[in-house]
Amino acid sequence: MNRRIRCLTLWMVLTAVVFGTTKAWGAVVYVKGQNEPVAGFVESADDTSIRLRIQTPDGEELTRQILRTEIDLLLQPVSPSRLSQLSPDNPTAYREYAEELVEKKSDPEAVETAKRLFMIAAHLDPQTEGRSALLGMTPLMNDPLGVKQLRAMAYLLDPSHDAALLEGKPQAATTGAALDEKLREEVIKVLRMLRQGDRADARQQLQRDEIRQGMRQGTSKITPDECLALVQGLCPGCEQGKIPPYMLQKLVAAELELSTSQAAQEVKPQWGFFLDGMFQKPLPVLSLAKAIGFDPRKCVYLDGEWVEPSQ
Repeated sequence: MNRRIRCLTLWMVLTAVVFGTTKAWGAVVYVKGQNEPVAGFVESADDTSIRLRIQTPDGEELTRQILRTEIDLLLQPVSPSRLSQLSPDNPTAYREYAEELVEKKSDPEAVETAKRLFMIAAHLDPQTEGRSALLGMTPLMNDPLGVKQLRAMAYLLDPSHDAALLEGKPQAATTGAALDEKLREEVIKVLRMLRQGDRADARQQLQRDEIRQGMRQGTSKITPDECLALVQGLCPGCEQGKIPPYMLQKLVAAELELSTSQAAQEVKPQWGFFLDGMFQKPLPVLSLAKAIGFDPRKCVYLDGEWVEPSQ
């Protein structure tokens, strides 16, 4: 990794320590010698290590201490300064930032923040932003009933009342088509070469038609042309062997997408759904405020907390 990226990593860690934020911030950590990143919340950091709180797939939490010398790359997907610039006067900005964070699903803070921003946008401007914000949130929901509720609210807010919104199909995630295992690993290897600054080998691999085709098919985050521009130093900020932050984000997003991609499964409602025990129970109240446990009235990010705007 080049010196510029190492300095950026060190700055991100020291910023959280020096300014003493009491709330743990989310991070994605690439450990040297390991292919898969580690995502969690940074509970503490000092000159020698950082301590991550990690949530396991079964909902349990564990902590992991990672030495600074073991870190190859550290990313903070959620920007506190970006959050502090959001204003209730511009509901669209909340949704647009949420859509950016959806692509960083490996980070738990990015997921939670995206949910909140989508909900705030729908609350501030339900007629304009409600439908797209609620549908944009559905890929982040693990609860099928929660997805149905969001779709029902989107249907009610949609001026055309499109019945297709009630079909119960999860919104398609922005992932590419499935690749065979060998080609997928080769494309990931090329992305890793680019991220680590090994441009000569990456350039050689990008001359192969199957690699370029596999990249087009397997990821929507970066294109072969963008990768070639990076190795040739032709993209803005790519001169003299540097990797600009916007290109680094594309590389990491593509690598994560290919590492975690699975065939999408469509869920089609059956008649039996309407005849089971749930049909006899009271219907849940559709409420933006109760949909995900966040109060959308608290839409101003101030000193690390979400608060209601001052009158």
